[in-house]
Amino acid sequence: MTRRVEYAQLEAALDDLTYPVLRHDAAADLDDVTLVVAEDETNLGALVSETDSDAFRTPEDLLLELEDALGVAVEEVRAPGTDTDGNER
Repeated sequence: MTRRVEYAQLEAALDDLTYPVLRHDAAADLDDVTLVVAEDETNLGALVSETDSDAFRTPEDLLLELEDALGVAVEEVRAPGTDTDGNER
């Protein structure tokens, strides 16, 4: 079953993984997650597989790589109607 994760909740979804984690394993574990970024959707597992690192030591390491893979500034990918902390306005 596919689950949807808003960008504001991405860090919580990454916390579910056991670290350190290999890129391949993280991509497989997140293959059932649809990431909602602004008005677009992407498969989180596929996005993880496009990152440069072979492994991630912390959720923060993976989050930084995902932000690079998205290719946009963090402020640009927040869901409409949220503030800088991801809270609804």
